[in-house]
Amino acid sequence: MQNYVMEGVGKISGGEFDTITVKGVGTCSDNIKAENIHIEGVFNCSGEVATKLLHCAGASDFKSNIRAKKITIGGVLSQKEGTKIEAEEIICEGLLKTGGEISADIIEADGCIVAKEIYGDQITIKSYYRAKRIVNFFTGEKSEVKLIEATTIVLKGVTADIVNGRDITIEANCSIDKIDCSGVLYIDKSSTVNTITGNYLMRE
Repeated sequence: MQNYVMEGVGKISGGEFDTITVKGVGTCSDNIKAENIHIEGVFNCSGEVATKLLHCAGASDFKSNIRAKKITIGGVLSQKEGTKIEAEEIICEGLLKTGGEISADIIEADGCIVAKEIYGDQITIKSYYRAKRIVNFFTGEKSEVKLIEATTIVLKGVTADIVNGRDITIEANCSIDKIDCSGVLYIDKSSTVNTITGNYLMRE
């Protein structure tokens, strides 16, 4: 397989690669499969993406599904409505914004995540104000998710409709409509939760 480097303005029609590196402005019109994808500039992709490592330090926009072993985000990764992200691990220090579903065994975010649904095993989302400075068009400082479902969940600065899990920790500045917990639950006094259900033990 070949390596492909986009410097300046570049375009690929799709295919299989070893490593794709985007340093300028790149577009892809079809499905791509690669061992590694590194986005340091701007990348727009219309096709599906399959890769071991997707690293986005720039700005990227995907119109279809993403399957990866690991995804790291230091910039902005956005995805079209109705799509899906599947990964073993997601590390987000920037902004991950999708109109669809995220499914990952491990999610660690100290940036912002905006999504309809997130499923996983261990999910930690702690939104900080510095994520707002990374993306000046993102008007809020909180992550916003309709549904979060995982075994272990830790949230800070998150707005969510439903949070389902075994062990759930709600730290500061969260706004949750409903929590269903089957294990140990903690809620910081600065956060608001409207409804709590399940067989849970409240931790002080």
